[in-house]
Amino acid sequence: MTIFGLLSIPLVFGFLSLISPARKLVQLFFVLGATVLGAGGWWVVLRFSSSGRIFALNENLMIDAFSALFVLIIVSVGFLSSVYGAGYLFNETEPAIPTAKLRRYAFFFHLFLFTMLLTVCSNNLGIMWIAIEGTTLASAFLVNVDDKKSSIEAAWKYLILCTVGIALALFGIILVYYSVASGAAGAGKEFLHWTFLMEKARQLDPEIMKLAFVFVLVGYGTKMGLAPFHSWLPDAHSQAPSPVSALLSGVLLSCAAFGLVRFHSLTQVVTNSQFSGNLLILFGMLSVAVATPFILRQTDYKRLFAYSSVEHMGLVAVGFGFGGKIGIYGALLHVVNHAFTKSLLFFTSGHLLYYYRTKEIQKISGMIKKVPFLGTIFFLGVLAIAGLPPFSIFVSEFIILVSGFIAERFVICAFLLFLLALIFAGLLKHASGMVFGSGEQPAVTKKSVLMNNVLCVGIILILVSGFYIPNFLSRLLEGASQIIQGKS
Repeated sequence: MTIFGLLSIPLVFGFLSLISPARKLVQLFFVLGATVLGAGGWWVVLRFSSSGRIFALNENLMIDAFSALFVLIIVSVGFLSSVYGAGYLFNETEPAIPTAKLRRYAFFFHLFLFTMLLTVCSNNLGIMWIAIEGTTLASAFLVNVDDKKSSIEAAWKYLILCTVGIALALFGIILVYYSVASGAAGAGKEFLHWTFLMEKARQLDPEIMKLAFVFVLVGYGTKMGLAPFHSWLPDAHSQAPSPVSALLSGVLLSCAAFGLVRFHSLTQVVTNSQFSGNLLILFGMLSVAVATPFILRQTDYKRLFAYSSVEHMGLVAVGFGFGGKIGIYGALLHVVNHAFTKSLLFFTSGHLLYYYRTKEIQKISGMIKKVPFLGTIFFLGVLAIAGLPPFSIFVSEFIILVSGFIAERFVICAFLLFLLALIFAGLLKHASGMVFGSGEQPAVTKKSVLMNNVLCVGIILILVSGFYIPNFLSRLLEGASQIIQGKS
């Protein structure tokens, strides 16, 4: 399996889904494509978890330990989302979505996976920028699958804000090109290769690089959901179908973080300072602080999970900002843990909407009695995302906080602990009322085997990963940490 082979899989199955004449055939190609992609992606991860870098297309494409980690997230959550979507959108007992729209959905779903894979496999910063913009265009269609007024508004808001943000990131890339072209030797075609830039980092202008990072932080920070650039996120996540919300929150935000961290590692080497790290801490803390009151006072459970994503992306930024081996390791592990935990919660939101026909928290109660399977998974998922041990999120949050204390950022860590305590209380309050209250029987009681199986897999993953990190994943995390620190 080569880089080209991996990237071609979602394109091939996307077009097959688009031209398929029958609903069942669209469903087959939809799930089969994500399955083949998952197998190919895992082969790449296992093959290259400890074997350095591979290049393609004149070194414009590259897979190293850092990108392999994100390939793992994309193909795994993509597979789970496709299986869940097969039960959620393709359900023959409720053919509310016409086959033509399902073809469009399947096509843009695979195109979305392609653009995210291209993002993390790009060694050329220009190609990475194009790919990140491509994720916006592809996922905007997925947000608006049902063509409702609220979905259209959310899709347009998402499209406009993220496109403006990405445009600002382009100025940062132009500044990087100017700096390397005026100060470094080498062929022009290599000037935007991340590996080339890291080799020539000492020859770049530190002041220009600082300005470039500010533009990139605003641009990619918008796509990552960092406050105050996050306003598109709650609308898009709440209006998108649940399998799409899982991808947006669990994977898309992580891809934007990937691009931002590439620039962060370069900026650190060029400036030999904590300039970029301090900015990441600032905007990360702001994100957690902004998300807190919205979580405490939320009335819509999908928006609740969306603001939780703002909080966790803030934690990721803080971890990278703290830096050091422990901080970066913790931030990377948090990206992985958040991807699987938050996707599980958005899958449960699909169940909730399927059963209760509402997104309002106050209208759902007594799940543990009426739908005990869903109530149990939902409550465990909320405890996990809130950071309760022994779930995986607790482990990565703990590592990030430890790195902060090691870096002697005591005030920041104390404030962060205070905010996390408030968020934990808010999430527990919402979940307790929904799960243990005395509520009415849900409107629908039948279950989809596919959808239930995905929930079972998700809860097992986040439980097991709280106790055990596989050796190949640990090697990936350590290798990626070395790359970000500029030591590999």
